[in-house]
Amino acid sequence: SVYQVHKLFLIYFTKESLRIVVPLEDIDTQEKKTISFSCKVNRPNATIKWMKAGEEITFSKRVVYRVDKDKHTLTIKDCTLADEGEYTAVAGDDKSTAELIISEAPTDFTMQLKDQTVTEFEDAEFTCMLTKEKAEVKWYRNGREIREGPRCVSSVNNYRKKDECQHTGIILIFRYISLGSLPEGYDIEEPRLDVDASYSSPVVVMAGEVFKLEASVTGRPIPSLVWTKEGKELEDTAKMEIKTSDFHTTLINKDSLRRDGGTFTLTASNPGGFAKFIYNVKVLDRPGPPDSLTVTDVTAEKCVLNWLHPTHDGGAKIEYFIIQRRETSSIKSISLPLIVKEWESLLLFLEPPRLKKDRFLQKSNLEQNCVRWSASEPAVLSDYLSLSGADQHLK
Repeated sequence: SVYQVHKLFLIYFTKESLRIVVPLEDIDTQEKKTISFSCKVNRPNATIKWMKAGEEITFSKRVVYRVDKDKHTLTIKDCTLADEGEYTAVAGDDKSTAELIISEAPTDFTMQLKDQTVTEFEDAEFTCMLTKEKAEVKWYRNGREIREGPRCVSSVNNYRKKDECQHTGIILIFRYISLGSLPEGYDIEEPRLDVDASYSSPVVVMAGEVFKLEASVTGRPIPSLVWTKEGKELEDTAKMEIKTSDFHTTLINKDSLRRDGGTFTLTASNPGGFAKFIYNVKVLDRPGPPDSLTVTDVTAEKCVLNWLHPTHDGGAKIEYFIIQRRETSSIKSISLPLIVKEWESLLLFLEPPRLKKDRFLQKSNLEQNCVRWSASEPAVLSDYLSLSGADQHLK
């Protein structure tokens, strides 16, 4: 018998699971910019999901998904701060995550100020337009900030122009009202400052103390009050407190330092004119000790003390020096019966031989025609004077 045998071979082909081979990368950008997240998968023309914060993204004209063979791209146009977050591309059971960080874009002018030509007593109005609604805006004239008042008024108008890019902006208007626009019969009084006569002399305080400057003002309309120091406008702080009401103002400086002194100017202004008063403040500190104290030419009867001018005088003229000495057996220093008004050197006559230690104590007058004064730390000789017969030397 003849038998025919057939062999059957079965071959199975399995499709590789969809996976991401080139992952997403983090993106850092600014508002209004266009960004694109891209990744690659292991199969061409596949479809993947895009997620943000766990929710699938809905595509639109602004948020676009494109596929080019194995490359998948998510594009976001005209980014806003709300677009910031974590984005995920999901390919089957595989996924890739990246973060989009968006920083606030700077405010730009979309409409600049224009020169205005007006006749006297007419109103002048300046207008500009910005790219943001919530922007802090300040107006300046000749480099100085303009404060709102009866003559200067600013206003903000929202403006939205709907077009393809949905541009949003804000219009800012500053109006300068002329004197001629005041109501008929409206009285104008130029400002006048009422300042205590004591402020005609310099205000002198010690370091660490508080000084206060104040004034009252009259005028119509109510004058605006501005404090400046050496040309720079002052602001209310924890250290320097400025209190201003309609007709009175006070400046209080706490824990005064030498650098806090200087020339302060109070200016009151309204449509009728302006008035100003200048305050002079001096903050005094303790003077430094005399420098480089030495003793030379020592004999049984006398010695010569030498020293240099102190590094700083505390902000006032040094009036005199006091010389003290102390025996080694005593803890108390005795002032010698002389006042030294000059410095450099001094011939000092000694008593019969004893061990003595001399030191300087420098004083300066802090207020002219006043008894208040402040003394420096003493400058002390580092060695004792040993008196032995006629020959003297320092140990």
